[in-house]
Amino acid sequence: MPLAPRILVCLASEQIMQNTLPALRLRPAHVVIAASDAEPARKGADQVGQVLHDAGWPAGAVRIVEHAPDHDLASVARYARELVADLQRRHPGLPIDLNASGGTKVMSFGFLGALAGLGDAWYCDVRHGLLEHLGGAASLALPADMLRLTDALQMQGYRVVADPTWDIDFASAAAARADLTDLLAREAPQLNGFFGYVNRLTRAALAQTRPDGSLTRPFRREVIAERQLFRSSHELARLFEQSAIWQWDADRCFVFADEAAARYAGGGWLEEWTWLTLARMQADGVIPDGYWGTNVRIGAGCRMPEMAGNELDAALVWRNQLLVLECKTGVQISTEGGSQAILNRLDSLRRHVGGALGETWLLTARRLQQGPGCAARERARAYRIRLIEPEQLVHLRTEVCDWMGVDGQPPTASTRGTAVGTEVSD
Repeated sequence: MPLAPRILVCLASEQIMQNTLPALRLRPAHVVIAASDAEPARKGADQVGQVLHDAGWPAGAVRIVEHAPDHDLASVARYARELVADLQRRHPGLPIDLNASGGTKVMSFGFLGALAGLGDAWYCDVRHGLLEHLGGAASLALPADMLRLTDALQMQGYRVVADPTWDIDFASAAAARADLTDLLAREAPQLNGFFGYVNRLTRAALAQTRPDGSLTRPFRREVIAERQLFRSSHELARLFEQSAIWQWDADRCFVFADEAAARYAGGGWLEEWTWLTLARMQADGVIPDGYWGTNVRIGAGCRMPEMAGNELDAALVWRNQLLVLECKTGVQISTEGGSQAILNRLDSLRRHVGGALGETWLLTARRLQQGPGCAARERARAYRIRLIEPEQLVHLRTEVCDWMGVDGQPPTASTRGTAVGTEVSD
């Protein structure tokens, strides 16, 4: 898309999206970022500049001007008038627009006065998907699909290190056992005891490592359970066998097909359920490719918190907002210490990776204590993390569609054709 012969002035702050989205929507030929001497503003200006360069603005088309006053209206207005004079010398005849979303309130007032009559003034309302015209003209909609997943993460200062969402081996395995995964999600409210039994098996089977990554115990394919499986779970255990997860002697001996199969049994199925849900939504045209990912490893950019060298179980971008989903099937989420560690990490992800409007959901297959006094519930509420509990797992698609603000109901079998993990009857 060509750039418009206009100049856009924006005011640097920590709100990267509010300064970047107007430029991406308006496509001005020149972007000038006024940054105060405050560290957050300088860092924000650098991030906005990098995002716009990566989005196709040529070298020299994005310029950072420093030492903008962030208080004292007279000083701000004087600085803005001097900047206007400089821009008119450099680019005679071009309109000068203002994005008043960033900076301090005093900076916004000062620049609005200095740039009055030279172009349009805008305010970016990310929550409602609008670019509001401050002169009373019509607002502009911010398209829901403006940002892909990598774009949204970059705006928060992070890069994608690895994205195995469509790894052929993983996708093939997930599709092959989709019927089992669907069953586990559907029956999760009744399977608390079974999940506990299987989690103990997989803990005994999976390799163990030290914090430095060195191996302390290799993977064990064969595990002898401490007790027999409940008779009510025998049919489900046979379904695991039919899906090539394990071989079972109908007593206490389980032989896993491989380490990946053990990870699936020990909780990986919930991540696969999330993958199947999002992949089916993509197959049905609800989510475009590139707007979601699973098991995405992200790394911190320059001067960003080291904690972000992390893996996102699943993430989705829509309406220029990021939804992060974390999957837990272990008993830790229902214990005092375990829930504290899990929710602390998610709160950190929400604040650093999701941004001001980001949202985080914790999907759990384990039954939590009902009513007041449940540590996990109280912490999740305090941290603004939404719990998706066993009863809600089967409705994950509906929950995601509601968050996106779309209908997104799956087509009927007669119109869909074959999608991920599904078959159409003849």
